[in-house]
Amino acid sequence: MILFLDYDGTLVPIVNSPQEAIIDKNKKKILISLSQKHKIVIITGRDIKSFRKVFGKIPNSIFVISSHGSKIFRNETLVKIISYYSMPDVTYLKKKIKNMKGVILEEKEGCIALHYRNYTGDEYLLKRIFEEFTKLYPPQKVIEGKKVIEAFYIDSDKGKAVESFLRFVAWEGKDPILYIGDDKTDLYAIKKVKQLGGRTFFVGDKKPPEADCLFRSVEEVYRFLLSFK
Repeated sequence: MILFLDYDGTLVPIVNSPQEAIIDKNKKKILISLSQKHKIVIITGRDIKSFRKVFGKIPNSIFVISSHGSKIFRNETLVKIISYYSMPDVTYLKKKIKNMKGVILEEKEGCIALHYRNYTGDEYLLKRIFEEFTKLYPPQKVIEGKKVIEAFYIDSDKGKAVESFLRFVAWEGKDPILYIGDDKTDLYAIKKVKQLGGRTFFVGDKKPPEADCLFRSVEEVYRFLLSFK
């Protein structure tokens, strides 16, 4: 089986700051144990440097696809570039949000993310500032998630990442595939996995029509994953 897994909000709970999303040691052991029997592929919006900081050492048995589908890593080594990109200068945006307490600008490979989970000010104003920036530097697409807005300058998404990985491992359709995610960016992968005959799961309060099943917490995800050990 090939298990495609989102990271933030799926393998770790949503936290106030991206740097705080450190995986529990016992949960990491579950993933490593599963990876001895199945292909584990973590598809994250983070770049590989950011991912290493919260996940720690990545074992050889776990694949990581960074930045919503930019690069494939194994054993912390780049094995395939899926998509190239050119990033804008974010100086203008940094100046605009400088005094907005609780707003975090995260610069990632092929993407910039504006986090405002801890912001208590005018969200409409914040979104307007971001919109002004994207008019100056048009991205491929903008996706609004759970208290985060992301502008993608990379011509890829998690659905294309799934396709690229399956080509990379020469998947012939025999091994079952499964995807678990929690946000709008995951819907691209969920749709693709369903098209390919796989099972899809969403983590949250409400199941989107694209997904097959709903998990209401990260703990439910791990209870489900343990059934494959």
